[in-house]
Amino acid sequence: MNKKLNLIASVGLAIGAFFGMAGSIFTSPVLQILLYEISSVGLTAGSILLAVKFLQQKNDFLSSGFLLLAIAEAVMSAGAAAGQVDSQPSFAAGMALYVPAFLLIGFAKGFPVWTRVTIVTAAVPFLIAASIIFSGGQVLSTSAFPGAGYGLLTVTIVGWIIFLIRENKSQLQANSE
Repeated sequence: MNKKLNLIASVGLAIGAFFGMAGSIFTSPVLQILLYEISSVGLTAGSILLAVKFLQQKNDFLSSGFLLLAIAEAVMSAGAAAGQVDSQPSFAAGMALYVPAFLLIGFAKGFPVWTRVTIVTAAVPFLIAASIIFSGGQVLSTSAFPGAGYGLLTVTIVGWIIFLIRENKSQLQANSE
């Protein structure tokens, strides 16, 4: 069961990272919204599966962090169809939820230290961007602060996927002995 969960969570995270990066490359609003929505669904699904995984392992901080990450993605997803300018409130709310999610994930043991450092560091630009929007400013997803945050999040996601794949390989080797 755990091997399947790791695999499916990895696929969801990979879809999230890939389509999120793709969305930042294209300038067509319709295509961008579509790519960001696919990214959000992948990250939501992968995060929920990881929340379940770590809940089963009784790692409440990791479980809570991934659940909050899924909620943040769902909040952003709900406003995405409005376009970048009109979805500012949901974008800010999602980024604000990223902060405690990333801190819970980063300060909990379970992943390699470098992924914990990148996810905690990613919280900073998202906090700044959310604060700008909440104070009446406007921040697009491709602006400097979210761009830096998403770059760090993508690096972290790659680390999580590597960790999950290695965990599966270790389980396969243990089962074959």
